Formats: sequence, C-alpha cells, structure tokens
Amino acid sequence: MSKVVIEDFPPKTSSSDYTALDLTAPASDAILKNRKNTWIQLAGHPGGFAPAGPNTIWKKRYTKDNNETQAYEALMEDTAHSIVPLFYREVEYNSEYFIEIEDLLQHFTDPSIMDVKMGIRTFLESEVSNTALRKDLYDKMVALDPAAPTDEERQSQSITKLRYMQFRENESSTAEFGFRIEALRMSGETPSTNLKRVKSKEQIHGILSKFVNNSRVVQQDLVRRLKEVKQHIEDSPFFMSHELIGCSVLVMHDKYDKCGVWVIDFSKTNPIQDGCEISHRLPWQIGNHEDGFLFGLDNLMQFFSDIEIKEELTENIEPSHVIADS
Repeated sequence: MSKVVIEDFPPKTSSSDYTALDLTAPASDAILKNRKNTWIQLAGHPGGFAPAGPNTIWKKRYTKDNNETQAYEALMEDTAHSIVPLFYREVEYNSEYFIEIEDLLQHFTDPSIMDVKMGIRTFLESEVSNTALRKDLYDKMVALDPAAPTDEERQSQSITKLRYMQFRENESSTAEFGFRIEALRMSGETPSTNLKRVKSKEQIHGILSKFVNNSRVVQQDLVRRLKEVKQHIEDSPFFMSHELIGCSVLVMHDKYDKCGVWVIDFSKTNPIQDGCEISHRLPWQIGNHEDGFLFGLDNLMQFFSDIEIKEELTENIEPSHVIADS
C-alpha cells in the first residue's frame, strides 16, 4: 500500500507545480483556482471530502478499518478498474487518514450529478447480529412513522436493530427496487439531499426525468453506460467475490451531452467467505451475504429506459402567397 505522511503545507510558486503525486494539503487556494469546476460534495459525511490536486480529491477515513484503501488497491488491478475512480494513495495528514482518488468532476463542465445508493440493504450483517430489544430504536421508528410498530412491538415498546434497519430501508425505494436516490444536483443549481424517502415509481420517474433534462442523447448514453457497468461487475473477480454494502453509482452529464457512470464508496466492502457464492441479485437472508447491487442496477437501468422524452414539435407554417407588383 502506498501511504504518505504529510506534516505541513509548503507554498508553491506555480500552479503547474501541483500534480496528483505531489500533493500537500487539501483545499489550498492555489489549487482551487486551478480547478475546472467549483468543488461539490453531493453526499456523505459533511467535510468528508476535500479537493486536493487539480484532478484529485481526498476522502476522509472514519473507521479504523482501511477497507476502502484495500478495495481500491485491488480494483486498480481488476478487470473493472475503468468503472471506479483512479486510486493514488493513502495519506496521513494532521493525524487523520485520507485516500487520494480521481476527481470525476474534472471530465465535465458544470455537470448535473446524481448519487444513487445501491443495494437492498445498506447495513452489514455484523451490524444487526445483536438480537437485543432496544427502546431507543422503537422510539426512533415511532417518531418517523407512528403506524409502523406491530401490536407486539407496541406492547414491549422495543425492537431489534435488524427490525429498525429494515424499517428504514422500507422508508425509501431501497427495499423494493434495490436503490435509492441519495442526492441530486442539476447544473447551475444547489444540491438536493432530502431525497431518502423518495419511494414510489412515480417519484423516481419524476426525479430521473428531471435529471436527463428531456435529452434523448443523455438518456440513451446513460442507459448504455449503466449496461457497461453491469457487464464489468458481472465479469469482475473483485465484485463477484465481495459484499457491496453502501456503494453508490455516481451519474453525471453536462451541457455538451457528455455522460459518465462510476461505482464509488467502498468503506463497507468486504470479501465474502471462502466457498460462498454471491449473485448480487438474490433476496438477502442472514448468512448469505447477498446485497442486491445488481438487482438495483437492473431496476435503475429500466427506470432510465422508461423515461418519456417529449419531442419538440416544429409548427409547419404554410408560406404566404405574395403577389408581385405589376
């Protein structure tokens, strides 16, 4: 693993001095002035990302495990390396750990961006292994939906962590369709992040229709790219041997109809046990490690395919008959 300890921030004399492999501290003024786009963090922990070199970002590590570093290192050698951001290194800065990866915004001009959280569950099996009944989780559930508890749960005034997490997944489109729209930013607008309770087909169609902005070129290219991502995942030794929890598909396009789709967020990605096969499509049961990533990707492609593009009609106007002067 490539790991660099950075202790200070020496000034540079020229913006051309900054490269992906000669990085100092994130978000310096000199670097920001050299970037193609204004930096945008669409989702994730607030302050968890920072622009680094002209074409790279730092992503902060919040857990002791370095799962994401290990995942990116493996993916750089995998057949599916083209559908994830380039990984450069792990960085220690001010006693905190970051990974330096490709800034995907560099390929676009003021793009529209959508972060889609994939899978039928966003929690690890280890997070719900404790079967203890908890009143705090019951109270949280009731606060979100007073009608959600069963008669038995009302009597005990408590639920398990698994029950609460599955309740939360059912509050969005995660449980039914295997994905949820986490955040959306249209070109020139501020991001919309209050989308986690978008659930119905009609709501999803409305947001995706807005995203493609009535462009058949964008719609068709995104469907094509989603199909390519699916094929890469199905052919990938890495993806077909790992449990993909909390991963997102990042979708972008800009005013020049340039489109891109990548898989991001691997902090909860873990190798599955030896001898255990995973399809990423079957229903989840404790112990089978199914995550529904490809199930969700199939549905996302179908939703994009079903968007109705309104053709602009050109009114046919009969030419006027002009009588020439005699």
